[in-house]
Amino acid sequence: MLDGVPQIPADMHDYRRLFSAIFTDFHPFHHLQGPEGEQPDAELVERWLNRLNMKDKLQFDGLRVTNPQLSQGQRKRLALLLAVAEKRDVLLLDEWAADQDPQFRRIFYRELLPQLRALGKTVFAISHDDHYFEHADRLLQMRDGHLSELTGNDRERASRDSISQID
Repeated sequence: MLDGVPQIPADMHDYRRLFSAIFTDFHPFHHLQGPEGEQPDAELVERWLNRLNMKDKLQFDGLRVTNPQLSQGQRKRLALLLAVAEKRDVLLLDEWAADQDPQFRRIFYRELLPQLRALGKTVFAISHDDHYFEHADRLLQMRDGHLSELTGNDRERASRDSISQID
C-alpha cells in the first residue's frame, strides 16, 4: 500500500525509487546527485553540509568527493548528505547514530531527525539508543520476525531500558 493504493508488480520499480538506505555496513558513493541523477539542489546540499558538520571535512571536484578517507561516523554523514540530495521520500537508517560521537548522536536525534521530518521525509531509524526513543513518532519492535508497535507502558519501559524488553 502506498497512500492507500495497493501496489502491483508493475509499480515496484517506481516504489523502490522512493527509498534511500544507509545500512550498518555500506558502500559509500562519492558523487552528489539530485533526483533522477540530475544536479543536486545546491542550497540544500550547502545547508546539510553545515548541519552534518562536514563542510570543512569534505573536498569536492565538481560533484565528486575527492577525499573519501573519513572516519566511519563521517562516512555515514556523507551517506546521509547523499541521501538528502537525492530527495527520496523514505530514508532507512540502520544504526546510523551508532558510529557518531555522543555530541553528534544527540544532534542527530534532537535536530536532524526533526529537520528530515520537516522536509516531508519518512524516516525508519533502526536503533538501540533507548535514551532517544522518546523522539520517535512511533516505536516499533522486531521480535522473532514480527514487527509490532510499542505503545503505552510497553513504550515507556522500552524508552527507559530497552534491554529489559529482551526475554
